[in-house]
Amino acid sequence: MFSREQLYKLGIMAYLTVWYVGSFWLIAAIGSGLFEHTFGIDFIKFQDYLYYALAGAIGGTLYAMRLFHFYYDSLTERWVLWYILRPILCAGTAVMTIVLFESGIMLLEAKESVIAKIGIAFLVGFGYGKVMDKLKTLTETLFNGKDNSTDGDDKSK
Repeated sequence: MFSREQLYKLGIMAYLTVWYVGSFWLIAAIGSGLFEHTFGIDFIKFQDYLYYALAGAIGGTLYAMRLFHFYYDSLTERWVLWYILRPILCAGTAVMTIVLFESGIMLLEAKESVIAKIGIAFLVGFGYGKVMDKLKTLTETLFNGKDNSTDGDDKSK
């Protein structure tokens, strides 16, 4: 039979594959109007944000699959949780990053097209760790009045 580690590896690969392929399928399904009025929800009103979430999930899943392949022999239970959470966290972060760009809180020179924002959302998902570092710096700057990442002597942390 399969060992626990083999089951983890098989489960993670299946899970990430479902996220990856499923996100592309959902983008196509949403674009075709399959879910226009499902569950009493008018998906057309926030269709673009679904695209951003799915693009972020694709980016995060692609990054996770790459690392899964690279570190296949050193999988631990701690990393199993990381692989499970990665697509979900990347989807949410991609949407909120686009909201921050649209609100003017974060500035980026990009076209106002949905395709450009989908591209940004993908990059947010793929570079999730770096985006979180930037968001932390932005939060420190906005709410503390200074960037604490460059000041190692701050005792108020």
